[in-house]
Amino acid sequence: MRPRTTRLLAGLGLTLAIAGSLTAFGTAQSPRFFDDDPLWVERDTEDASRMKPLEPSLFVDLAYNIIKGRADVVSTRAKNLNTVDEVADSSWFTNRAGHRPLTADEVFRGPDTSDGPASGAWTVTSSKSDGVTPGFTVKDSTGQRWFLKFDPPGYRAMATGTEVAVTKLMWALGYWVPENHIAYLHREQLVVGKGAKFTPESGNERLMRLSDIDKLLERANREADGSYRVVASKALDGKPIGRIRFIGTRPDDPNDLIPHEDRRELRGYGVFAAWLNHVDAKAINSLDMLLTQDGRSFVRHNLIDFGSTLGSGGVGPSDYWEGTQYLVDGGSIRRQLIGFGFSYSSWHTEPFYESRAIGRLPMRNASFNPDTWKPRIPNQAFLHAREDDKFWAAQKLIALNTDLLRAAVRAGDFGDPKAETFLVQALAERRDAIARAYLTGINPITDPVLNADGTLSFRNAAVDADFAHAPEAYRAVWSTFDNATGEATRIGETTGRTTVIPAPGLPSAPNGFIKVQLSAIGGFNDSWQDPVSAYFRHTKSGWQLVGFERQM
Repeated sequence: MRPRTTRLLAGLGLTLAIAGSLTAFGTAQSPRFFDDDPLWVERDTEDASRMKPLEPSLFVDLAYNIIKGRADVVSTRAKNLNTVDEVADSSWFTNRAGHRPLTADEVFRGPDTSDGPASGAWTVTSSKSDGVTPGFTVKDSTGQRWFLKFDPPGYRAMATGTEVAVTKLMWALGYWVPENHIAYLHREQLVVGKGAKFTPESGNERLMRLSDIDKLLERANREADGSYRVVASKALDGKPIGRIRFIGTRPDDPNDLIPHEDRRELRGYGVFAAWLNHVDAKAINSLDMLLTQDGRSFVRHNLIDFGSTLGSGGVGPSDYWEGTQYLVDGGSIRRQLIGFGFSYSSWHTEPFYESRAIGRLPMRNASFNPDTWKPRIPNQAFLHAREDDKFWAAQKLIALNTDLLRAAVRAGDFGDPKAETFLVQALAERRDAIARAYLTGINPITDPVLNADGTLSFRNAAVDADFAHAPEAYRAVWSTFDNATGEATRIGETTGRTTVIPAPGLPSAPNGFIKVQLSAIGGFNDSWQDPVSAYFRHTKSGWQLVGFERQM
């Protein structure tokens, strides 16, 4: 096993620290690859039980990101990758789509461990009285805690269906998300819990009354039978400890060592947010929970609140400009000034599909450009994403075939077949537009395999997805690799169309290493000629892939 300290230093890219250690303690070097590489689980080994809840200021978070914007964004390679250029399972992320086959039934169920709130009386313990639509925290008849949110009047299923459908998709992509269900409640189910508080418009908090519930429900969409459709979000395991900030680390978390803007799953989240038009992707829509297992505490990082995604703005249809500019957008302001107020953004002439069930979405999603999409507030992790991070995300997206998209939309139970059909089509078209942009923009070779006879096979993600023609051929530069010193010694070069034969002189000794640099001859664009590097170890069972580098 690789010593934990060495792994963390390697993961954080602290080359100077390693060099200093070598100077102080002699010439001993840590090998490039260890016997258990590649690692697929990132464990939180330090106890975080002393952490206290820390709620970031929404105003400070917004002001910081608006002011900073794209200033001083210098992206380096993501720092939480294993040796094969992938993100391991962790308290941040779990590999699903693109890592293993998913079924429509799996996506339809997503993170659910139950069928929703138990029937019977629901005891209200608190309420949300601000905003257009109400919200309640309740305990069902079994004592399980749920958070209830409603659709705005006149927009049945828009917010609730969107929240559930997007939750399923984010689960499939690998994120920790709540268990969300479509449920229906009748007013008589709700009872006021002992000690429940309510803050009326006067601003003076007092004990809640039944009449307060009635007043709040007036702001919710009502079913024909008098019931109310809700999204019931099951309380997350653990103790709330704060929110995810998308830059820096949290000082009191002993396991939080990698700056958040340098975590690939948070960079890739920007690609998924663009896909889902998740314009509200910021700290407030996340929740860190402190869990204790086997006597050790750690933080699990959850993404929550997807009611303002796709065509839903939460309290009404998404605004026409959503996804095209920041709330405070200097570029848009400059264009208006230069054009004396006659410069129009593209959304002014964009045709939109509108439905009370799903809200408002652009009609022409096949021409969606992910590079021009913007959330309401700049997100530093999104801005730090490089081409290799976007390639990683696009591979996840393309694994969500249309049957899986249809399953997620079906879970939203929008009740409008025509709108549901459009929504599935829009998701598929936006998925393909993103994959077309990001699978082709960098050398797309992936999944290299070295057979027992040394024949190298691999996939071209862009070609497999039918977004590009295969190149004329592929070039492989073969080298022996010294795992102790990191030195590569070239032994030859070969070419091939679908597979590549080895150069003479491959090592045959146990635990021998080779490095293969693989690139395209010709191809979709010049970037395909920039080689990826694959590292293999010779074992008793054959050649094992232990390292992969797409972009340094």
